[in-house]
Amino acid sequence: MGIPYRAADLSSSFFRCDMETTGRSSSTVHVRLLRFWEARNVRPGGDLMGVDMLLLDSEATMMPATINVNRLATHQTSLKAGSVYSLTGFDVARCNPNYRLSDSSLLIRFSDTTSFVEVTKPAVPIPLESFRFRNHSEMLGLSNTNNQLSDLIGEITAVKSTVTDPLQDKNRVMATIKMYNGTLVTMSLFDTHAVAIYNRLEKMGSDPRVVVATSINPKMLGGRLFLNATSGTHIYFDKETAAGESFFNRLFGEATGVTPAAPLLRGYAKVDALTIAELNNFVITAPSHV
Repeated sequence: MGIPYRAADLSSSFFRCDMETTGRSSSTVHVRLLRFWEARNVRPGGDLMGVDMLLLDSEATMMPATINVNRLATHQTSLKAGSVYSLTGFDVARCNPNYRLSDSSLLIRFSDTTSFVEVTKPAVPIPLESFRFRNHSEMLGLSNTNNQLSDLIGEITAVKSTVTDPLQDKNRVMATIKMYNGTLVTMSLFDTHAVAIYNRLEKMGSDPRVVVATSINPKMLGGRLFLNATSGTHIYFDKETAAGESFFNRLFGEATGVTPAAPLLRGYAKVDALTIAELNNFVITAPSHV
């Protein structure tokens, strides 16, 4: 069970603690756990290295945090996306300049003295969600830099998949997304991400029309922009987020809801085996369905 906190116990802002420099922090901060995911070694075998997460303060500023695998036993069972926590006894370090998850140059590292306790009655309100959406021009500017991992929002117009039953080694799901200005981009999900989204779409009673995707890596391929999922990518459909609901209502209207449309996501193009060249050609040349 969480504990209530008095306003006097809390810093007014996550980043105004003593985080202008690195090292051990003596502050108590009040944060919302936006989302978290496993961090695995990119080498074959993918050994678990820990858990990465994004934290949000009362001024809607995000900061990444990480828990080393040796400390997971202490904290993993208490991690709940969306909950608010009191955080003390942590270290502050510099972010890796690549694959940045937030605008902050710093990150939180849990130490052996870290306390991460859920708060049931926050003294200071913290927003429920936060995203770093980028428009098409900004995505182009970030493509192939491996610098920033941005968030995406848009309308789903088509989905193609190489997922088979039984599963094969290389699974891909490619979704054509229409951004708010009408520009079409392709979001690519690989392996476990692809299988998870494929199964989720198969189980849904109706086709989702709006997608919010976090921590995607923009890449240019064949003169076309692809948005590749990463380990930190979370997918939300339609009204699962306030941002998605607002986008949905702008597209289809609050009163009438979604207009009738032919099924967009039921007819998957299943391919038993593809080379990388064939897969790229498959994505680039496949027509979008509007």
